Amino acid sequence: MKQAKRTFFELLVILSGLVMALVVILLCSDEPAAALRYFFVGPFSSAYFFGDMLNTAVPLIICGLAASVSFTASVWNLGLEGMVYFGMLTGTMAAVAMDGWSAAIAVPLMFVAAFAGGALLAGICNFLKRRFDLDVMMSSLMLANVVFYLIFMLVEGPLRDMNSDQGVTTQAVPEAFRFTNILEPSDLNTTIFLALALAAIVYFALRRSRVGYEIRMTGLNPVFARYGGVSTAAVASLAMIVSGGLSGVGGMTYVLTTSFRVRNQLCGIGWSGLSIAMISRNNPLLVVPVALFFAYLTKGAECAALFADITPDVSQIIQGAILLLVTSEKLIEFLTGGSRVSRKALKKEAAKS
Repeated sequence: MKQAKRTFFELLVILSGLVMALVVILLCSDEPAAALRYFFVGPFSSAYFFGDMLNTAVPLIICGLAASVSFTASVWNLGLEGMVYFGMLTGTMAAVAMDGWSAAIAVPLMFVAAFAGGALLAGICNFLKRRFDLDVMMSSLMLANVVFYLIFMLVEGPLRDMNSDQGVTTQAVPEAFRFTNILEPSDLNTTIFLALALAAIVYFALRRSRVGYEIRMTGLNPVFARYGGVSTAAVASLAMIVSGGLSGVGGMTYVLTTSFRVRNQLCGIGWSGLSIAMISRNNPLLVVPVALFFAYLTKGAECAALFADITPDVSQIIQGAILLLVTSEKLIEFLTGGSRVSRKALKKEAAKS
């Protein structure tokens, strides 16, 4: 019964988002019929737009997984956007440095460098937590803001490609390391299979492994987990590291699905990943359809902006409204007996073990 209730609420959230789109377009557009048509149908109107929507979803899936891992352990990593951008930079610079290497060696190392970049920032947050008892939520958010300006300075300075025809960017990822396009003329490439594989891996790691069980128990009730012999501090630190590393990988896939360069502007996929994790209730399998829904909203708004008279910012308004619905449901749950729900979930997890 409870699962059916949650499923109903999730469907209601999605429906509410579409209704919000309808209302916003009716209020903002002078030609609402055309705007609505392009918003809802545009992403499916051609191979280009459909492939572009799937391509947009790739880094969103990985960032949603990154947030899900940390949130499952009740580690509130709000610095995802900074970790995305730092992983983007370390992965791209590693690829540039390995120009001429065999792709079979260089591509895995490129992703290792991206993972290491995001994990490094997460490790700094863990250090600040252990050494100064600084809350991870605050340290990750503050560190991300520092990283933004540091990377902007590097991209505009020593790492800038002066021959780039795309504005202020780094050098491009060598062509030999780029993934194969699969739905031309769109930019969709085989990184979508990487995102789906990561979703399956994270799901089985969280739901079918001992470490995943410890992460879930730490998030549900750290006191109970400690009594069961779990080092909750170590588990929380591990969840943060994995979250940061996956954020970096998400940033690298963003590079590989867009301009193949790091630009001196934020992409926003880290913030979207936080919303996706909350809406999917930290379920890695649900992250995939929720990320696709976010990509649909984004590309629908872009189609409506291209062929009608609304702005792409409409998708951000709708996503914000959906997030408010989800967080309000969590608040109501907390105020009306959320602790009882947590105890039931705890007993269920213990029975599974």
